[in-house]
Amino acid sequence: MHEESEIHLCEPAPFIYFENGQIAVTDDSSVWLVIVTCEAMKATAAPPEKSLRRLIRYAEFYRDLAAANIRRGEDVDGKVWVRESDVLAARGSRGAMDQSSQPFDSV
Repeated sequence: MHEESEIHLCEPAPFIYFENGQIAVTDDSSVWLVIVTCEAMKATAAPPEKSLRRLIRYAEFYRDLAAANIRRGEDVDGKVWVRESDVLAARGSRGAMDQSSQPFDSV
């Protein structure tokens, strides 16, 4: 498990590889490749869509989900997965938030 520190986006820029999106995050001492599944991207906002545009638009949201997974020790060999279940769990926990701050609005 990693001690808590700020995790932020880093290079390389987000990209799509086969079915999944990928972004890089760092805490300035380690770098992780975050793999955002196709299903996770589709579950993020309406209408369901897997695209580079969506990956970039919600990169900070995916970063936050990845950071939580990293803190729980769910990273393996420098990779951490963001799955549809992570997105849906975040949706449930953010139910009372202002719609403009939620990633689940219409695009």
